[in-house]
Amino acid sequence: MAKMNSPKAKLSDTQLVILNAAAQRPDGSLLPLPESLAAKGAAQNRVMIDILCKRKLAEEKQIDNGAPEWRRDKDGRPLGLFITKSGLLAIGIGETKETKSSQATASLPRRLKTAAGPRSKPRKTLSAKPKKRAAPSQGTQGTVIKMLRRKSGATIGDIVAETGWQPHSVRGFFSGVVKKKLKLPLTSEVSKSGMRRYHIAPAKAPKA
Repeated sequence: MAKMNSPKAKLSDTQLVILNAAAQRPDGSLLPLPESLAAKGAAQNRVMIDILCKRKLAEEKQIDNGAPEWRRDKDGRPLGLFITKSGLLAIGIGETKETKSSQATASLPRRLKTAAGPRSKPRKTLSAKPKKRAAPSQGTQGTVIKMLRRKSGATIGDIVAETGWQPHSVRGFFSGVVKKKLKLPLTSEVSKSGMRRYHIAPAKAPKA
């Protein structure tokens, strides 16, 4: 049972598409599902979402702000579907949603200074570490698209280094977002050094 709840458990391409789409929405809603999943049918998509909820990568919440409705509870109240912190961590971009924890950490030095007086200075260096830890994972999907549009393209290693994503999240982004959702012409080739580089071909100008 512990493996089912682990954010590091292997995700299918469909799960990656659903979670990546939710991570791009301000409220983290899983709905509406990406158009690329429409062909799979409502029953199959419901099974996939139930799996995400069981693994605590997504959760149901009562909605009152106009978010898409998933179902209604026994009292008739509307429920939506939202990505969880574990879901964000599973696709490698969870640290960008941790503002609350960073704010709580930032308040620690004041308490230490009040309680310990002048001797609290060495502890300030420890409280600064969480702020530095959040910086490497500020990359966004827009950043990845820009990297892929470069003439030289980008390797999976380049994208991992820039965004902090896991390699499987990068591959899921390629298949689920770049190709299926955005329908961009993603190509790849192996360089002389043996590294595979990915590139989005430039759009062709319309004929006059």
